Amino acid sequence: MTTRRTILFSSVTLVILGAANISLAQGAPPPPGAMQPPPGYPPPGAYPPPPIFGPSRLPYKEGDPVPFGYTIETRPRYKMATAGIATFAPLYGMSVLFAGSFVGAEGARGGWYTPLFIPVIGPFVAIGTSDAEEAGAFMLALDGLGQLTGAALFVAGMLADEKFVTRTPSLAFDPRPEVLVGPRTAALRWQF
Repeated sequence: MTTRRTILFSSVTLVILGAANISLAQGAPPPPGAMQPPPGYPPPGAYPPPPIFGPSRLPYKEGDPVPFGYTIETRPRYKMATAGIATFAPLYGMSVLFAGSFVGAEGARGGWYTPLFIPVIGPFVAIGTSDAEEAGAFMLALDGLGQLTGAALFVAGMLADEKFVTRTPSLAFDPRPEVLVGPRTAALRWQF
């Protein structure tokens, strides 16, 4: 009668011997006359490179070596363009609100600030059409300069290119599973 201890000992022994046999077989060259792979299979050593782990995007400076599995790409400078929008939009919005409040007012002064509806150059035109005093003219000039700066940053960010290196998709390791759901079926694909 076999006991649990005997079964456990036999199992552990077989696992250890099997692992030792596999590790010895992996390092040894194939014996002469060994079977060759069938036609259509790649020859030994012609397998695809291993997947690349690492960030999907890295900064790149001109002249730096490109790491294996990465390619050089360009895109607009989105941070500069975003800074331009963040500068321009609030200033232009305040100009439109200010102009709307004066245009809606009754009286002769209502039309003097109508140029503020025009982006970028509107505040400069409003300096000439309104009877703004020094403080008002200074605020309109600041508003115009701020709008001009924001618009210039946006245009420069969209026209300037930024270089970076990105992983080659065929060599990249993507640990996310692919879920396929149909009317009567469901499937889960996961590549390692």
